[in-house]
Amino acid sequence: MEPDTERIERVVETAVRRDDERNRPAFYAVAGSHIYGFPSAGGDVDVRGFHLADGERYALLDEPADQVVVNQGAVTPGFEEYADVDLVSYELKKFGSLLYDANFNALEVVFDGIEVVNEVPSELDALKRLVEGELPLDVPRTYHGMAKTNYRKRLDPNRESYAPTAKNYLYALRGLLGARYVLDRRAITADVRELSTHALGDAELVDELVAAKRSDESAFVDDSLAERADEHIARLFDDIDPPRRVDKGAYREKLNDWMREVRADHRRIL
Repeated sequence: MEPDTERIERVVETAVRRDDERNRPAFYAVAGSHIYGFPSAGGDVDVRGFHLADGERYALLDEPADQVVVNQGAVTPGFEEYADVDLVSYELKKFGSLLYDANFNALEVVFDGIEVVNEVPSELDALKRLVEGELPLDVPRTYHGMAKTNYRKRLDPNRESYAPTAKNYLYALRGLLGARYVLDRRAITADVRELSTHALGDAELVDELVAAKRSDESAFVDDSLAERADEHIARLFDDIDPPRRVDKGAYREKLNDWMREVRADHRRIL
């Protein structure tokens, strides 16, 4: 189902302007399981993006908030009508820091999110070209770290938190497959089927896990499916040796230049 763009725009505009009337919404896209390829029926719509505060506020004692959050954990007062929309809007400086840290969630929003608001189309295109010229950066390491954390926390049978559900297997696999994809392709994609086809040669395992997740969000998978998933995960952990932190000095300067340009456009519009 296509996202209700007008409805999401109302949430974004209200939330960002309510935090500070001078804030300007810039770019937002549907993220999360909707772009991973395994959304939950009737689940929340995760919306991520960035806004621009008046840059001069960073010279004041009261700096702008680095993010605006709506409906995370509990419904935000005033947004009861939009309880299914989970919004995180980062101020440009915070969003830039996420990009510099090679945060795969931020990069997936830019490259693979389902666009719902874009007031900076030329700047976003420039950002994509900038990042593409620098990949893989630290992205394989951050994906790999996410996979390791998810596996140890939820799929290690020696832990009390052991929960071999299809959802937990999909998140662990997605991290490893994402790391492999960025290393090989120097590109970002969020769709777990595309990732699986590239790294495993087909999407059969992923298709079965997605089907199991859709039938019951929290049910454990059967022993046969769990064993196959564990084998693939173990092989991927063995095969992938993500590079250590890389020198990102030039990348940092390019991001700074990009943010200056976006901020300058903001001032011209105001």
